[in-house]
Amino acid sequence: MKSLSLAVLQIISPIFYLRCYSTIKMNDIKIEKFFVRDDEQFFPNNNQLPVIVYRQVFDTKSVSASKWEQLFQENNFGKSWRDGIFTYHHYHSTAHEALGCYGGHAQVRLGGDNEQVRKDIELNAGDCILIPTGVAHKNMGQDSEFGVVGAYDLDGKSYDMNYGKDAEERRKAEENMKKVQVPRMDPVVGKKNGGVIEFWQKNTHQNEILMTTDSTSLSEIQKTNVIDQLKRRVTFIKYKSNGRTYSRIYYVNLSEDAIHYQGSKRKSKHEACKIKDIGQIRRGFTTAVWKKYIDKRKITRDKAHLAFSILYDNNRHSLDLLADSENICLQWIQGLEYLIERYRSHVRTHHEITDRWLWSLFSQADRDQSGQLNRREVHQLLRLLNIELDEREIDQYFNQSNIRTSNYEELRNLDKDEFLLFYKFVSHRPELLKIICQYNGSTPEQIADTLFKYSILSKMPHTNPLEYPVDIASITCWKMKTKNISPQPEKPLTMTSDNNSSSWSSNTKDKKNYLTIEQFKNFLQNEEHMKGITIDDCSKLIARFEPSSEGHKYEELGVDGLRLFLLHDEFCLMNPDKSRRVYHDMTRPITDYFIATSHNTYIRDSQVYGNCTPETFIHALRTGCRAVEMDCYDGDNMEPIVYHAKTLTKPITLRAILHAIQTQAFTVSPYPLFLNIENHCSYEQQGVMARLLKNIFKDHLLTEPLMNDSQVLPSPEDLKYKVIIRSRRYPKGKIPADPKSSRSNDETEPNPKNYHPDFAKLIIYAQIVSYTNINHTMSTQKCFHSISFKESKADDLIKAEPPEHLDLIKLTNKHLVRVYPGTIRQNSSNINPVTYWTYGVQMAALNYQANDDSMCLQDGFFSDNGGCGYLLKPPCLLSNNLLFDPKEIVHKRGKRLIIHIISGQHLAKEKNSNDDSDIVDPYIEINTYGIECDYTQQHTPCIRNNGLNPIWDCKFHIDVYCPELCLVKFEVRDDDHYHRSAFVGQACFPFTALQLGYRHIKLKAKDGDYIRGTLFVHIKIENL
Repeated sequence: MKSLSLAVLQIISPIFYLRCYSTIKMNDIKIEKFFVRDDEQFFPNNNQLPVIVYRQVFDTKSVSASKWEQLFQENNFGKSWRDGIFTYHHYHSTAHEALGCYGGHAQVRLGGDNEQVRKDIELNAGDCILIPTGVAHKNMGQDSEFGVVGAYDLDGKSYDMNYGKDAEERRKAEENMKKVQVPRMDPVVGKKNGGVIEFWQKNTHQNEILMTTDSTSLSEIQKTNVIDQLKRRVTFIKYKSNGRTYSRIYYVNLSEDAIHYQGSKRKSKHEACKIKDIGQIRRGFTTAVWKKYIDKRKITRDKAHLAFSILYDNNRHSLDLLADSENICLQWIQGLEYLIERYRSHVRTHHEITDRWLWSLFSQADRDQSGQLNRREVHQLLRLLNIELDEREIDQYFNQSNIRTSNYEELRNLDKDEFLLFYKFVSHRPELLKIICQYNGSTPEQIADTLFKYSILSKMPHTNPLEYPVDIASITCWKMKTKNISPQPEKPLTMTSDNNSSSWSSNTKDKKNYLTIEQFKNFLQNEEHMKGITIDDCSKLIARFEPSSEGHKYEELGVDGLRLFLLHDEFCLMNPDKSRRVYHDMTRPITDYFIATSHNTYIRDSQVYGNCTPETFIHALRTGCRAVEMDCYDGDNMEPIVYHAKTLTKPITLRAILHAIQTQAFTVSPYPLFLNIENHCSYEQQGVMARLLKNIFKDHLLTEPLMNDSQVLPSPEDLKYKVIIRSRRYPKGKIPADPKSSRSNDETEPNPKNYHPDFAKLIIYAQIVSYTNINHTMSTQKCFHSISFKESKADDLIKAEPPEHLDLIKLTNKHLVRVYPGTIRQNSSNINPVTYWTYGVQMAALNYQANDDSMCLQDGFFSDNGGCGYLLKPPCLLSNNLLFDPKEIVHKRGKRLIIHIISGQHLAKEKNSNDDSDIVDPYIEINTYGIECDYTQQHTPCIRNNGLNPIWDCKFHIDVYCPELCLVKFEVRDDDHYHRSAFVGQACFPFTALQLGYRHIKLKAKDGDYIRGTLFVHIKIENL
């Protein structure tokens, strides 16, 4: 590379093309760059310097390790080595690293496993990646030919290794990173313009010409550009799982927040998926669908840079597309990631999204595209919104909103902004007004006439001052709900044209329709139990949530600001300190933890005829599951397969499943992942199975005991990032004394018939054994022996006469115990996991494909402790406590839960409901689960014909005797006289994670996706 020179620089957004000439023949180099920001937990990453990817520096046929070594050395990058990339996250704080791929391909993850930060790229032979100091990276999967040359900037110190272990490691790393200088030369193009010179030394990461793949660092101009690109119709080739391909025109319909496509018939338009349903955007050939086409050689890997996949509906489905150019591919990836990020913005969730949803409905109702709706069209649209009003009420709301007319007597159609105002009048929250009245000393009647002017009308977009009749302005929802009618108009009230102002010609501040900063502080301290809140904290909250300029100016919180504050995730019912971070002690033996566990993970639907697919593993792992299951059998060509024997399920290769698991194993949680393998393979294919496990999981696979002490198992902390095989190692009567001695025996004695030693050696801390009775198990079995119970057998133990009914608790103090659904559950229904958790069972296995009550309980239970899939058992179930009995009432630990169900918002039947009736008649069921005496069920009255803003105002007192094991579930149902009670939405929470005071509950559909509906409640807890 002595004559390396840069001849041509072609700037084509979003990629720079560099033409390089040298004595070694080189192709065009395509350079990509993106930022990987701080994940604010494990990895500092680098907010200042972007990652740079150089595509096809060398031709795939001519590339070699020696060429990379020579190139790096000449460009001042040394200390080179040849190898692969570690399969666990690591980073360097003392140097920048260049990796040149000389063979094969791999999927590389940068930035850690935080979904909001991480970036996945594909690295192929001939590619190079320059990783700035501090950026975490790991190998997510590779082929057998993959290899890289690594080198480091010689201006730096010797490179170090960091793993995101603790705060002290990070502190030292950040100190080191401050001392690392930008390299004098680029590892690929040297001192020529491009790469380091262009993006690091000149610090041009704000350049508008380059479109990065990092949607979080876009400027306003870039955001506008990427949105414009998505709105244009673009032709992609769609690759389907059935082997067929279609050329389709795709575009994003922003009014409906959805991806649409045009079918083969020019006028046919269809919705591909909603933006809200998209879970992930993957670049390259990364889904099971792409793998089928690669395996059948229907597409070649050199087109990976044109491919991307949109995973939606909990990643159960993928839209796999091939673009005409890499430019279009990157534009769509970036644009969709930006839309997803914008959609997920917390403050926006029930404010801007509601407006967009209403505009979408408005567009559907406006059939003649006039931009206006008449009364009949508004009436029809109200039914879609679950609002049942009589004609008089509709006229009153319609007249209130018809503010653009120049003649008070002339009531015209509603345009889009007026309809938005109409909806906000109808959906007004009088219960929030009560809170303001309670803390500022006003009465609702005093401020009713100006409430809307202060909180809603001031934000309506107007270009000219408008005359607004005072009688209509004074008809608020508060008065309408009590059937009060305002007096006739006396004088007009003028609203200013300032879009962000709440200034009115009448003095609204006299009515005190707001909370002062001191009153807001009192509210937070007395109601929300934020005892340490300061005036400065309150000022920041007002600045964050109050939408009006007047509120900002005077540091006051109006009703809209209070609504946005109470709707934010941080202040909803689930305590964010418990849902967002791991706070349990993770250093105890792993038997002391509940573990999120899946049953027959490979089946998508029914146990009899459901399809087997790797996507079910991806879905389970992304929801926090830490123990998955597969039934392995002999396949053709010495390729083990997974399926449900003696059923109509379609098999899939074990290899495909393991690769899927490998990509997602530690994306949500770093704590150990159990693979429960039902081994039905022959001796030979067990050997194949062992090789697959080793080759795919590499260093993640646990192959040796961590310690000699066999009295207790290691902790989740000890086993971080480890994959643990749980299976039967030996037939009955052939169980050795401990895992270490058994390993030496395997090497000197023949393995028992049908058990391959290579596979048996991988079963270390979860060796399945048969259960006979408690005395035999406790006296002869070791801690690394694990027991599985069918639900009927576990129930027999629980129903036994005292004290034998406590045998299950004793068993779980020493051994990992798994309880799974019985074979009679052919429809994939589930056990009630709470029953088994109260007896200490670590692995209550559930069919994750079932959208039932048990999965709702599982979701609520494991939302605690940062959603990491491990929960430390309460003290009453730990091994040093033998006095706990789930069938007894212990008053000294009891609590009284006082739930005030106040109101609901946007309640509609689930999207797949077969019920044709439109209007919801909602009521709420409150269920508690736990030890036997903690099972309760109560419900509110039914509110007829109001799914928009029903008000219940009901209080419930629930006594709970073991709060540590109690779950509280809220379910909204529709009471229909002609149909069975229909599901609307649900939410479940650990009792110990409830926040006190006024809280919103964000409801979920049965599949676990959030819906628009919410409940507004007040929570109080007292000692019994």
